[in-house]
Amino acid sequence: MDKKKIVFLALTAVLLLLFSLTFNITAQNLKIHFIDVGQGDSILIEEPGGHNILVDGGDRADIIAAQIINYLKDQKIKKLDYIISTHPHADHIGGLVDIMDSFEVGSVLDSGKIHSSKTYENYLIKIDQENISFDTPRQGDKFKIGEVEIHFLHPDQSLDQYDLNNSSLVFVLKYGQQNFLFTGDIEKEVEKELLTENPKLKADIIKVPHHGSDTSSSAAWVKSLEPKTAVIQVGGDNSYGHPKSKIIKLYQTEGANVFRNDLNGNIVITADGRNHTVKVDRSSDNIMVGAELDSKNDNAPKTETALININSAEAAVLEKLWGIGPATAKKIIKYRNNHGPFKKLEEIKNVDGIDDYKFERWQDKITIN
Repeated sequence: MDKKKIVFLALTAVLLLLFSLTFNITAQNLKIHFIDVGQGDSILIEEPGGHNILVDGGDRADIIAAQIINYLKDQKIKKLDYIISTHPHADHIGGLVDIMDSFEVGSVLDSGKIHSSKTYENYLIKIDQENISFDTPRQGDKFKIGEVEIHFLHPDQSLDQYDLNNSSLVFVLKYGQQNFLFTGDIEKEVEKELLTENPKLKADIIKVPHHGSDTSSSAAWVKSLEPKTAVIQVGGDNSYGHPKSKIIKLYQTEGANVFRNDLNGNIVITADGRNHTVKVDRSSDNIMVGAELDSKNDNAPKTETALININSAEAAVLEKLWGIGPATAKKIIKYRNNHGPFKKLEEIKNVDGIDDYKFERWQDKITIN
């Protein structure tokens, strides 16, 4: 064999080795996609070994289901090994029928809480029609899925004592040294139970319960979990006032970087079992310094410097303020029509849907003159 051929083969072997090492490093990453579905939950978990898990399916609006399906296809998902349905509210299971129509599904893990809605009935009928495996995990159940383990913490067998929110499946996904906590819509009473039953429970990343409602996320809960990253699945300008500013501040005070779909769009966490990074569609100044953020918009120049006159601005202009959508903009205009011009900036907090947190975000961007 001549020298040129030996060198060629040696170089080929080195390139193949480098490719193999690169592939293996990439394959060892866990990816969790908090899909922007408006006011609802839908989370794609890509297990490092190739298994795919979908937690909840957003609201029942056709556009939401199509959005999730397109997102999954963009990620090259062909099969969902598991669908985890945390509880039967429409903003969590609404899109699942269409999703089951579009992808092969291995198994559905469900809370087992019965609901009388047509959305829930259609969901059960679809599972039966497709002959999909159906199970109701309970506290203490563990699933080994490729490189990850899922430990179910809630509910126990006594579902009757819980309403729909508090019947949510709660589970920890363990990967390497990291814990990812998924909470559905549980509220403070279940949080208290979970801390009593799991006093050493910690979460590197938490899906904040119930869209950041103040019925959830007690101070004791957040302090005990010590999360590094908190993600809130929530829609902009929603009628519930989610998330509450005091809940955001609570997580931030305890050292968590807070991300939310209404501000950040799709949120993707990539983890290697020790560390994680966060990538978002768009950045926001509610993210504390120190978050490992990869965003094309992160260094976008701020071009709008003119103050917004809240006594004369039209709805489209008011909507430029953080957290103000069409509904709240109309409320501002209605308020000043009924009560006359705002006499001081703080008066805008009398408008339904504007709390201290929103006001603090843009009080230096508005004027009454």
